[in-house]
Amino acid sequence: MELVFDGGGAGGANNWRSQIREEVRVSRVSVLSEALMQALSPDKPETLTDLLNVAVRLESLIFGVAVSEVDYKYKLYTRLDHLEGISSDNHLEDISSDDHFEDISSDDHFEEISSDYQMLEPSTATLLRGIFSDPQSQSIQVQSNLHRVLSGGNTKATAPIGNEEKPCCDDNDRISVLHESILHCIMSFMPAQDVVRTSMLFRRSPPLWTSAPCLDIDIDHFDMDRVKFNKFAKSLFEGRGNANTLDKLRLHSFAIDAAKYWIGDAIRLHKVKSIDFTENTRWEAFYLDPEAISFSSKYLQTVKLTNVIIVTSVFDQLSRECESLENLQLADSTLCSPEISSSSLKTLEIINCLVLNHLLIRTGKLVSLCFKDTRCGCTPKYIVRTTSAVILCDLSNAKSIELPTPVRHVAFDRMTPGCPMFISLTSLILGEWCLSNKFAPLACFLKHSPMLENLDLKLKVVEDTQCFSLSIFLAEDRNSY
Repeated sequence: MELVFDGGGAGGANNWRSQIREEVRVSRVSVLSEALMQALSPDKPETLTDLLNVAVRLESLIFGVAVSEVDYKYKLYTRLDHLEGISSDNHLEDISSDDHFEDISSDDHFEEISSDYQMLEPSTATLLRGIFSDPQSQSIQVQSNLHRVLSGGNTKATAPIGNEEKPCCDDNDRISVLHESILHCIMSFMPAQDVVRTSMLFRRSPPLWTSAPCLDIDIDHFDMDRVKFNKFAKSLFEGRGNANTLDKLRLHSFAIDAAKYWIGDAIRLHKVKSIDFTENTRWEAFYLDPEAISFSSKYLQTVKLTNVIIVTSVFDQLSRECESLENLQLADSTLCSPEISSSSLKTLEIINCLVLNHLLIRTGKLVSLCFKDTRCGCTPKYIVRTTSAVILCDLSNAKSIELPTPVRHVAFDRMTPGCPMFISLTSLILGEWCLSNKFAPLACFLKHSPMLENLDLKLKVVEDTQCFSLSIFLAEDRNSY
């Protein structure tokens, strides 16, 4: 496979990057790829993401942000140490080898569910315990459990007549007669595998899990077993077909390349309204491949992404082709786009992200902006800190702005005396960067925020590296500013 490197550029003849031969970079990519494989320690590698592409992107990122050849080598070795630490942790984990989720559409697995009812919520576990108990003694207990679960535990049992105990309800299936919307509402609070198990109790065709409006698929619920997780999620999406819509998809993955296709199907086929995707933060950032995932949707309202790499084309789709998008949260991610612009976005949160370019935020309807970095020091994985500038443009509707992040500087675009840029701003949180250049950034905010009521400064004490907050409640009389 031919490797194509991106990042850094050769620069001039005296640039240190031009002195590193391509075969040297190829060998380092190979070392990174081997370290990634050892960190995962897979029994079946078919569930892994394309490790070679991950290694190439990782090396290119380090090559691009390093300031010297020494810094480049240091960052490489630091990342290798981090991957070796993951590998050591994996050897200490005791992962179960049971697999009950190879094909969730098959009735053969119904009998296997009985051994797993301990994993369910208490009410569901009680219900299943009654179903799989001794057939000679289950009638009264099952009916009682069913009625109690459906009534929230407040049902009074019918008094026995004579020496014969009577069940609190007849032999009919009371749970299956509930309206589908009620059952779907109950399922929305369950993990996806519990939704599948519970659906088998209902006499419905097709099973209710195939039309559940909310899916919570978390690899933590599978003891971090990527093989079981991949098989379950694949069967789940295949069993839903193309007609059923999704209100919310929560997907927590760990080095599963197929996750990008599941996200793409949720947007394209199921018209999902809310996506919450997290790649395990111990692992490398998940690449949102624009060829596999299209965020172009008129239904998408909320997007939360954690530990991902977002390129310009993905940002363009979120900004220009999601006309209903109102909430966007990016955490522990790498942002490769120079601009976030949207005509519908109301809430924007950027937390602990690596910003590779100067970032222009142009969101006319934005009400709340949060841009912060809560990490203390440079961890092995996040060896590059945010140093780019943030440029704020057209935030006349913003009521709350939080900018404690250690960015290089914040710039303001298109500010005119007759139309204050922050005319609706009432709450402002800033970091110590606002005190630079003789308090010029702070003075600029105060000058262009006529409605500001609360100013909170997050300052750092150098001696003990602790932070304290200074809150200032501004007087109604703003003539002094």
